[in-house]
Amino acid sequence: MTVRRGKRTVTPYAVVHRIANSSEAPARFGVVVSKKVGGAVVRNRLRRRIQSICADQLSIVPQGDLIVVRALPGSSEVGWDTLRSEIGDGLRQAVVAR
Repeated sequence: MTVRRGKRTVTPYAVVHRIANSSEAPARFGVVVSKKVGGAVVRNRLRRRIQSICADQLSIVPQGDLIVVRALPGSSEVGWDTLRSEIGDGLRQAVVAR
């Protein structure tokens, strides 16, 4: 639902989808890493990195929002700082685009 109907923000290494929701529940994140990114070890390492980045950015996401981060091929080959800044920028752009 979030990927199909949500607002989309594209960065060089990820696509961030967001649906604004006015509920009192905490914001929820989902991570999608396809087989095009790499093998199972590479995908799981990237998924854990993205989850950590989303946990750090939780303060900027309004309550009740649904966020899905889809990793693009090549995102597993970039450094931690680059990945963090790109996904952080994508989350900020998605939150601003209400």
